[in-house]
Amino acid sequence: MKPVVLAAAALLASAGSVLAQTAPAAPPAAPAPAAAPEPRPVPGLSAATLTAWLATQGATAEPVKQDGDRRYMRVTTDGLPWILFLQSCDGDVCSDLQFTAGLANAQVTPAKINDWNRDRRFMKAVYEPGEAGGPPSALAQFDVLVPSGGAEELTDPLAIWRSLLPEFVRVMTTDRTTATPTVAPAAPGG
Repeated sequence: MKPVVLAAAALLASAGSVLAQTAPAAPPAAPAPAAAPEPRPVPGLSAATLTAWLATQGATAEPVKQDGDRRYMRVTTDGLPWILFLQSCDGDVCSDLQFTAGLANAQVTPAKINDWNRDRRFMKAVYEPGEAGGPPSALAQFDVLVPSGGAEELTDPLAIWRSLLPEFVRVMTTDRTTATPTVAPAAPGG
C-alpha cells in the first residue's frame, strides 16, 4: 500500500500547485487619485486696471458708466473719441471688451459699409439709417477677449483699433467710396 499512498501524495502535491495556478488573481489595486489641477487665473480686468493701462498708452478714459446692464467708459485716443464696452463681467472683472465708435454723416452709405467690411479685417462696420430726416450713421466695432496675462496683452488690439479708426472716419466722411477691386483676389495659397 505504500506505493498507493506515495502516488496519492504526489497527486495531491501536484494538484495543489495546479490549484494555486488556476486560482483567480486578486483585483488590481485602484489607481491613486489624480492631483487636482492648479486653478487657472480667471481672465479679465477691472475697470481701474483698464483705465490705468489706457493712460500708459496715451489715452484718456472717463470713469465707468452704467446704462441698464451695459458698462462702458468714454475713451479718447489720437484726438478721436470712442466707447469701450466692458462685457462678460463677474463683479468688477470683465473678460471681454468691445471698442466702438460711431459717426453720423450724410456721406455714409450702405455701399461704403459693405466695401469696408469686404476690404478690411478686425473692425466691422454697421449702417444705420438717419432718424427723422437726420444723416445716416456708421458704427465701427472691434471685439476683444481679455487674456489672463494682464492689460499689456491688449497692446496689439489697441494698436489695430488706433490704426483703423482714423481710416474709418476718413472713408465714412468723404464723398468717395473705397476702391472696389476689378479682379477677384486670389484664394489663399493659390
